[in-house]
Amino acid sequence: MLGCAYILHFDFFVTEETNADYLSGIRRLEDDFGYRVVAAVCDGKKWLCEQLRAAGYPVQHCQFHMLKTVTRHLTRHPVLEAGIELRRIAMTLKHASGASFTGALHDWFGRWRVFLKEHTTDPVTGRWQYTHRRIRGAYASLMRALPFLFTFEGYPDLDIPKTTNTLDGTFSHLKQKIYVHRGLNVETQKKMIGTILNAPSQTKRPTENVH
Repeated sequence: MLGCAYILHFDFFVTEETNADYLSGIRRLEDDFGYRVVAAVCDGKKWLCEQLRAAGYPVQHCQFHMLKTVTRHLTRHPVLEAGIELRRIAMTLKHASGASFTGALHDWFGRWRVFLKEHTTDPVTGRWQYTHRRIRGAYASLMRALPFLFTFEGYPDLDIPKTTNTLDGTFSHLKQKIYVHRGLNVETQKKMIGTILNAPSQTKRPTENVH
């Protein structure tokens, strides 16, 4: 188990992140490099949590990224009472237990069920859409992620992080270096990135378990 972020392996560049690449990378770490991956923490990429769980790994959805998703839907200062309440519940995520957070979400939905069904009809086209789409989107995002938001509670011995903050910090440092040398062409940038990622201070050899 790693208490901080290390570059375990750097293999190739991709033009687009795919879930298949993540799964392939994990298999390569285990089969070719001798690591034992005991858990995964994800930033919320669509269906990645589900696919990793189907592959047999405990999966924790990053709580920080969950809050960012809720804020994207509701903004930091929602106007409607339903949105204000839902954001208030979301902001307890860091300190709440899985049971209390789930209960709060279910209670909220019970109070606002009819409100969420309200729809608005276009007088010209006759088509309708839900009136409170942003609030519905925030709630749907929370419910979709809920099975993965408190995975850490079920595996106390693994000390699974609740966020990807340590990893995000590692890549922020890399992005800063790239920005400083932003005048380089793409191929030279790739060489620079490869050199940084493969530096001995960045890598970690297999010891016990990793997540």
